[in-house]
Amino acid sequence: MGYSDAINLASQKLSQIPPQKACEDCGARYENGEFILPWLNRDRVLSAAQDAQKILWLHYLTAGGTKKMTGELIAYRDTAPALFYEPNFYKRAVRPLVKCFGTIPEKLIELGTALGGQAAALGDASVTINVLPYLPLTFVIWRGCEEFPPEGNILFDKSAKTWFGSEDLAVLASVAVYELINIFKKGDIK
Repeated sequence: MGYSDAINLASQKLSQIPPQKACEDCGARYENGEFILPWLNRDRVLSAAQDAQKILWLHYLTAGGTKKMTGELIAYRDTAPALFYEPNFYKRAVRPLVKCFGTIPEKLIELGTALGGQAAALGDASVTINVLPYLPLTFVIWRGCEEFPPEGNILFDKSAKTWFGSEDLAVLASVAVYELINIFKKGDIK
């Protein structure tokens, strides 16, 4: 199934839910016929999203997950049946995070807190950011040393599994990391 098929299928599902109900369930807004989602604590219009992001947001608007965080962080492998996809998750989400922030982990915290996130007490630097209103991700960096290269991870609140399956969680982490990197490189922090 390609992007357009996935978008059409998810759009059809969303059309079966009253817009205000969908928004109440996930912390979005509906104004002038448009869904507006807080993405990385910045309002974004669904219709302007790129394909992968649009699919994620459509799935989020229709998921009806829990609004209550558990406070329990889990690794991607704990989003079963994700184990077979873990190498791709690492390649598409964790590796780019480490490549950008591995030698400057303090910049990850600086960027994350500027985006409304909170520093966390993991690794050498970590920050938890609400990527979507009820979907925080915790980005972790270990600086590395002469013997070991920098390393990282991306952790999910256990409640994330009520919003997305493992494939969508992998895409969510990847899309979020690349957006963080772009914001960092552009210096686009307000």
